[in-house]
Amino acid sequence: MIKPKKLSAKVISVGNITAGGSGKTPFVLYLAKKLMKKKVNFAILTRGYKRLSKDTIELEKIDSPDIRWEQVGDEPYLLSNHLLEIPIIVDKDRFHSGKIAQDKYKAEFLLLDDGFQHWNLKRDLDIVMVDSSIDLEKEKLLPAGRLREPLSSLKRANLFVLTRVDQSERRDKVIKLLQKYNPQAPIVESILEVTSVANWKDKSEIGLSQLKGKKGLAFCGIGNPYSFERTLKSSGLEILNAFFFLDHYIYTGKDLSSLQTEARKSGASYLITTEKDSIRLPDTGELTIPLLVIKVELKIISGEEKLWELLNI
Repeated sequence: MIKPKKLSAKVISVGNITAGGSGKTPFVLYLAKKLMKKKVNFAILTRGYKRLSKDTIELEKIDSPDIRWEQVGDEPYLLSNHLLEIPIIVDKDRFHSGKIAQDKYKAEFLLLDDGFQHWNLKRDLDIVMVDSSIDLEKEKLLPAGRLREPLSSLKRANLFVLTRVDQSERRDKVIKLLQKYNPQAPIVESILEVTSVANWKDKSEIGLSQLKGKKGLAFCGIGNPYSFERTLKSSGLEILNAFFFLDHYIYTGKDLSSLQTEARKSGASYLITTEKDSIRLPDTGELTIPLLVIKVELKIISGEEKLWELLNI
């Protein structure tokens, strides 16, 4: 019913068909860093899920320090921490933010974050993220399940990015399913690779080898918490227990005190969480146990050439 509006800049949408946890943010970061290396002038358009402000907010090197994450959402804030010189425009109306990106920042390419269900802006390329650990055929539509749309909507995709293929036994079945609904779309396979662990308090990096022989307690509030736990264990970390909160959960001081108590009871010597969760933490001054943050990057292990052929950049 809605006629998409077209911008002169090339629009690359990164979205998914399930609610949360598909690896969309790491892939946007992967794309952004590649585009920066190629000296491409681009901007990121995002709605800022669950943010408090309704205003259009432009995150870039000059303005970002004055903006709190609650105003823009945890994902745009995380992106801005990694992409200091790239304009990230937060607005529900992506055509409006796209116009700003074109006119003010002279962007030639626009990365549309979480755009598969956004109809107001015409896309040149629809990339759909698919978590290979999820059995899509057994999923139901929201609110009964995690599907945002029927599986038949996969036919709109131009390319699929399969994530967490190293953590899934369903890889072949998922590929078969995607080819059933959209045999023309190429499939790229990827994993999430641990790049570093840092102390939350002073941001100092800690080598994984320094945690050998030490036991930790993990916690997170993300779309696929079990993947986080598997990533920690596959990195050689000994995790005694893991506590899962709702996706985008905003932590309180009481939550951290309870987690510290649980860590002491179980014999854990540190707490560990995701980089995105760390944005939503309150002041941790009262903690007497180290709070660590694990950082990951998306790494493509198969089909990267197909992606860049379609992007034509």
